[in-house]
Amino acid sequence: MNVRNIWLHRCAILLAAVAFLSMCTGTCVTSNEERPLYSVGQCHIWLSAGVAVLTIALVLCMRSAGAGSWPRRLGWIVVAGVAVEAVLGFQPLPQAPAVRIAHAFIAQLFFPLTVTIAALTSQAWKPHPAPMDGAGILQLAAKLTPFVVLAQVVLGTLFRHGALGVGLHLIGAFVVVLFMLGMALPVIYGPEYRALQIAAKLFLAIASVQVFLGLALFTMQSMDLDPAAMILLTMIHAAVAALTLAATIMLALLIRRDVCAPKRADEARAVSPS
Repeated sequence: MNVRNIWLHRCAILLAAVAFLSMCTGTCVTSNEERPLYSVGQCHIWLSAGVAVLTIALVLCMRSAGAGSWPRRLGWIVVAGVAVEAVLGFQPLPQAPAVRIAHAFIAQLFFPLTVTIAALTSQAWKPHPAPMDGAGILQLAAKLTPFVVLAQVVLGTLFRHGALGVGLHLIGAFVVVLFMLGMALPVIYGPEYRALQIAAKLFLAIASVQVFLGLALFTMQSMDLDPAAMILLTMIHAAVAALTLAATIMLALLIRRDVCAPKRADEARAVSPS
């Protein structure tokens, strides 16, 4: 990897980190009317400016380093995301619920996209040298699970901003868990997928934390607690939701990159040099 590619990867990692912090502080601003932690949310403006600068720097680095087509496409998508977020974020206060919901959802989608770019620009992002045979159910789960988790993020954002009751979000949580287990457990318990097992275990660990936080928030709704504590837990829950979506996308990409259907795997081995 040349120096330009190294700096491209580092820029992508820095962008993902700042985007994550921006999303966390933004939750203090968009999710709460009383805003006892509003001073924390003031950092959101400066972090968002940092995201914009780093996004532009990332796109310039991609052009200079000759990045692949997929990273370049994702780069332009995140540029568009920054532009939309800026337009939504600078709407005059008080903002309409639809504006706040759209702003929060795009922020949670933006972070996983930056994580994906960081992975795709890494020197370690190489296909498995010998394609692994995969069951059809695993490949189907890798295709569907990211969209199911994304739908749950949408439901969570709507619920957090008071546009939706908790019922659909709870039902969605059970459906998401089933899809997550369907994608991760075959990898964890399949000896042929040893190269992907660490990623699958990390994915399930993050998802488990998110489920626990969701249950804790649901239980605490009926308690008379300090609003600051509820806001802090809501912020953590939203942050882990973005981490869960990012982990889902990454595991799905790894499966689709390295796991082939038996017929495709045989063909790949036949054309590979011995």
